[in-house]
Amino acid sequence: RNSETIEVGERGGIKVDDQLRTSEEGVYAIGEIALYNNFIYGLIAPGYTMAEVCAKVVANDLGVKAFADSAELPAFTGADMSTKLKLLGCDVASFGINQPPPDDLDVSELVWNDPFIGVYRKLIFNKAGSKLKGGILVGDAADYAALHKMAMSDEELPAGTTPAMLLPPLSARGAGEAKEEDLSDPSAQICSCNDVTRGDIVSAIKELGVEGASYANVKKCSRAGTGCGGCEPQVKAVLKDTLEAMGGAMSNHLCEHFAYSRPELVALLRTDADPKSVDSFSKVLAKHGHGDGCEICKPAVGSILASLNNELILSGELGQLQDTNDRAMANMQRGGTYSVVPRVPGGELTPEQL
Repeated sequence: RNSETIEVGERGGIKVDDQLRTSEEGVYAIGEIALYNNFIYGLIAPGYTMAEVCAKVVANDLGVKAFADSAELPAFTGADMSTKLKLLGCDVASFGINQPPPDDLDVSELVWNDPFIGVYRKLIFNKAGSKLKGGILVGDAADYAALHKMAMSDEELPAGTTPAMLLPPLSARGAGEAKEEDLSDPSAQICSCNDVTRGDIVSAIKELGVEGASYANVKKCSRAGTGCGGCEPQVKAVLKDTLEAMGGAMSNHLCEHFAYSRPELVALLRTDADPKSVDSFSKVLAKHGHGDGCEICKPAVGSILASLNNELILSGELGQLQDTNDRAMANMQRGGTYSVVPRVPGGELTPEQL
């Protein structure tokens, strides 16, 4: 904040121009440290947009891939801050203009606050109540995609729809209205972190084919679900529907070594007549799976056994099922060093204690 070489904002952040250049020649800034038009974009989607613009600008400035005309240089002019997250089981979403500036007089808002079920919703409309401008959803964001699309289109509300009809969460509406989110529109945004639409996911699935379109492959090819992970149910729903339309079916197997889902495997181990016959990974693999196991099923089985048998997770064969951080009880770094975060319940850690 007190830098003498790079211009910073009054409340922090490194000031950048449309090409993400700072006041210091040859220095660029993107992401949460970049202050553009006195605003910091703290989401992953704007960060990707910044990175894409900055990469082309740097390549131009270094002469690697120069633009013939400086007017052709890409520019960052802001980004949609709409996003949907899942925080410890609680849906949180915001879209459009959710905090109108004080000088915006064409604003009316409706608020739904239900402390009994933990749901808060605020929708922002124009004064006439004919357009949805934005909103904040906490506790129930099942209709986020529909509301986001409605706000971004800047069109009039559908015929017969009033602002009050959009305010209640789907869980509080009548049985006829409380339906699952409509994911049939190809332009519907599924992943807000990476701005991936349903059409993008469907295209990736069709390119992979029935045999290759696993959830992991779809995530890798489309980038959907690789951010906060809150869109995983929607991505899986699109994958299931698309595979069925292609004549296939979505597998819920834990991995290639176990032809069961995790809940199914838990049920098998919990109800086994001889618990001693399934108290290690090798025994579980021999009885219910095949092959040698992998990085997916080993930690999963280790977690299941720890839950069912309540044994020390590092004892015997269980220790080899844990990932590096769990085995070392620390965060392992690339250079071979590790960091430990000590627990100090209800107290303050002094240098002497550390």
